[in-house]
Amino acid sequence: MPAPAPVASASKLRVTILDRYVTLEVLGPFALGAVVLTFALVSGRMLKLADMIVNHGVTLPEVGRLLAFVMPGFFELAFPMALLIGVLLGFGRMSSDHEMTAARSCGVSLYRLAVPVMIISLIVYAVSSWFAFSVRPWSMTKLSDQLYQLSRTRTSVGLQEKIFNRDFGGLAIYVDKISDTDGNLRGVLISDARDRRQPTTIIARRGIILPDDRTESVTLRLFNGSVFGVGAGDSTTNVTHFRIYDISIRPREVLSYRDRDPMEMSWAELNQTIDEARAAGKPDFEAECERASKFTVPFATPLFALLGIALGLKPARGGHSERFGVAVAAFFIYYALMRVGKAMAENGIADAFSAMIVPDLVYAAIAVWLFQRAAQDRGDQARGPGDIIWIVMERLGRKEAV
Repeated sequence: MPAPAPVASASKLRVTILDRYVTLEVLGPFALGAVVLTFALVSGRMLKLADMIVNHGVTLPEVGRLLAFVMPGFFELAFPMALLIGVLLGFGRMSSDHEMTAARSCGVSLYRLAVPVMIISLIVYAVSSWFAFSVRPWSMTKLSDQLYQLSRTRTSVGLQEKIFNRDFGGLAIYVDKISDTDGNLRGVLISDARDRRQPTTIIARRGIILPDDRTESVTLRLFNGSVFGVGAGDSTTNVTHFRIYDISIRPREVLSYRDRDPMEMSWAELNQTIDEARAAGKPDFEAECERASKFTVPFATPLFALLGIALGLKPARGGHSERFGVAVAAFFIYYALMRVGKAMAENGIADAFSAMIVPDLVYAAIAVWLFQRAAQDRGDQARGPGDIIWIVMERLGRKEAV
């Protein structure tokens, strides 16, 4: 009877103490980096949210919901960069304490040490892709719905008595009195400059605000007033008296948000928009860039992980702060390349996917080269072209010390 087949291959796949140790060393800085980077990216919206509280009567819970819908859009960028920081700091700490040297002297190759890191990167890649394809379009749609609901209830609150309110997209609205009971407007004066060739001035005794769920707009209905206009191309004036006069205001005009854009579209809607624009002979390059970025941006995650391993093994005189600076510099260069590619694609200079994939190709070549050099212990042999980042950081550190 033949002997049973060996099970050595199964034992090689089991999770070892070393795998758990490396994983914990990377996950700690990764989690901290994700929190810090997300807060840094979201902080740019804080001024707008504060303006909503002060000038539009939006409550803190409502702002909290808006913030929750905004945040998924930043996770796609925060997660890859946070992983780069986590790998750099984790491997840098182990390298500084000579743990990497001890592991490799025991016969553990860098390829084996990289296995748990690459598994983490694939998980983060899957999560980032899920956010790009599903969560962010959903959250942006919910954000638009929430803004519309706020516009229904907060437009009159955004108006202030006896001053010109200029937050309505080309309309300057003056209200003498706002009723505390029903929100009716008394003594309304409006300067309508949305069409600069034919500016008009509207005066009405009374007005009310009517939300329209069907068109997702807000109607300002005025009663018993007059419209004073100027003819286009001449100096003639005209006066029109009315009993009822409606002015439509889009919710995003009220709260200064753009109309629905490709970031809010589902995958099916995005493809449909691109196909219809191509069929009409007017390609929607912005939508095509958004479709390409759903693949290219998450793909940077494993590349950053591989790059972080190679750079984390290099000695850093500045410790964690220097490594954090290297991570920020690496991500800034990637983001700059991505913006250049996006600009080329949106101007029709290059195909969207070809332009958006350039940063990934550049970083893939650099990451693989540096990793192989480190795995062969060539990274410890004097200075080489791959050490340019550390040379720059050390020179900057010396200048600050002087």
